Amino acid sequence: MDDLPSRAASSPGDHAGLYRLLADNAREVICRHSFDLTFLYASPAALWVLGYPAERLTGQRLDDLVHPDDLAGLVSNFAMAGDGGDSTSTTFRVKAPDGSWRWCEAHSRKCANPNSGEEEIHASIRDISRYKQIEIAIERVAKEWRSTFDSAQDAIIMLDRQARVIRVNLATTRLLDAEFADLLGQPLKLLVRDRLQLDDPFGIDETWSRTGPIRRDVQLPDSERWLRSTLDPVMASDGKQVTGAILFLSDISKEKQAENRLRETLDHVRKLSSHLHNAREEERKSIAREVHDELGHALTALKMDITWLVRKVAEHDADLFERAQGMNQLIDQTISTVRRISTALHPPVLDDLGLDAALDWLARDYQDRTDIKTHLELPEHPEQIRSSRASAVFRIVQEALTNVARHARATQVGIHWSQDDHHIEVSVVDNGQGFEARPHRKPSGFGLLSMSERARDIGGELELESQPGQGTRLRLTFPRKSGA
Repeated sequence: MDDLPSRAASSPGDHAGLYRLLADNAREVICRHSFDLTFLYASPAALWVLGYPAERLTGQRLDDLVHPDDLAGLVSNFAMAGDGGDSTSTTFRVKAPDGSWRWCEAHSRKCANPNSGEEEIHASIRDISRYKQIEIAIERVAKEWRSTFDSAQDAIIMLDRQARVIRVNLATTRLLDAEFADLLGQPLKLLVRDRLQLDDPFGIDETWSRTGPIRRDVQLPDSERWLRSTLDPVMASDGKQVTGAILFLSDISKEKQAENRLRETLDHVRKLSSHLHNAREEERKSIAREVHDELGHALTALKMDITWLVRKVAEHDADLFERAQGMNQLIDQTISTVRRISTALHPPVLDDLGLDAALDWLARDYQDRTDIKTHLELPEHPEQIRSSRASAVFRIVQEALTNVARHARATQVGIHWSQDDHHIEVSVVDNGQGFEARPHRKPSGFGLLSMSERARDIGGELELESQPGQGTRLRLTFPRKSGA
C-alpha cells in the first residue's frame, strides 16, 4: 500500500493515482495479495464487504478468514491466476467479525508491481450473500419441486411447443412401461400410439389453439383400465402464445368400476321401481274390479231383497217399514262409496275410453271434491294412449292435483295437453302461493320422486317451475310413440 501515492492523480499519465481513485470509490474490495494470499493492500470497501477495516487486513492472510469447505477452491483459484496470467474467479465464504458467514465472489489476475517489479495477485471481491441466499432458496424450491414431481402417483408429462416430451416423472415410466431415455425428446402422439394403441386421446392437437385445460376420461383398448387426463397449455409471458403443455394422467379404473356398479345398481332399482309401479297398478285394477263387481253385485242383490221385504211388511208394521227404508238408503250410500273407491283405485274409463276421457273425469271429480276451479284443455283429437303409459300419465296428473290441494292454496288449476309430431306435453298449472324452485334441484319429496320415476318409465322428463306468489307449473314431456 505504501507503493501507491496518497493523493489522487494530477495528470492523465499518473496511473497509480488513478488506481487509488478507483479503489477508494469502488463498491467492491480492490486488493493486492502475495502468492501466499497475504493482503498487501485492501480498499476501503473491505469494511462493508468483508466486515473488516482495510488497515486491519494488511498483512493478514485471506485464507485465515475463509470457510474450511471453500479454502481449497480459493487457493486453487489464486494458483491458476498466478500460473496462467488469465483472470479467474471463484466464490467462497468469509467469516465476519460478528461470527456470520458472508458469501463473496473474487476475480483475480497476476500482475507485476510497477514500483518493485515483483509479481502479485490483484483481486476484486464483492459481497454476493444476497444473491447466494436467493440461489439457495431457488435450489431448495427446485429440489422440493423435483421431489414432489418424481414422487407423484399420477403420471406427469411436460411437452415443448412441438409436443415432444421434455420431462417425465417415475409414474409416467411405469404407465408407459418405458425408461426415461425412451421417452425424452419423443413426440407424445407417437408414444401414445405405440404404447397405449390410442390416437391422440388426450387432445394434444387441440391444445395449441386453446388457453384452458382439456379434461377427458379415456379407456385403454381391450382393457378395463381408465385414465383421466388433464392437458394444460403453458402460456408465454404475454399470455397469448402457447409455448408448451403439461399432461397429467390419473388411473381411475377403480373409480370407473365403482361408477359402473353404481349405475348398474341404479338401473336395477329403476327397473324394480317400474315393475312395482306396474304391479301396483295391476293390483289396483284387480281390486277395483273385485270391489265393483263382487261387492257391488252383493249390495245390489241385498237392496233388491230389502225392497221385496218392504213391500211385504208395509201394511202390517209401520216401524219395520221405516227401519227397512233406512236400510235401503244405507245400502244406496254404500253402493255409492264402493263405486267411488273402485274408481279411485283404477278408473274404468281409463281402460274403456282412454287417457283423455280419464283426465276429463279426474278434473270434474277433483273440482267437486276440493271446490278448486279446474279447467282441462285438450286438443280436438288427442293422441290415444293406453295401458301402462296411460296409467303413468294419469297418476302423475293425479299426484300433481293432490299436491295442489295440500300445499298450493290455489283457487284455480288447469290441466293442459299439447302435442306435436314427436312429443306430448301435459302441464298442471295452479294460481297458488308458489315457492322458490332452485334450478337443477332434484326432487326431494316422495310424491315428486314417484312422479319423476313414472316419467322416466315412459321415456319422459318432468320439470317444475315456481316463484313465490306466482303459482306453480308441473310439465311432463314424453314421446308420442312408445319406445321413441
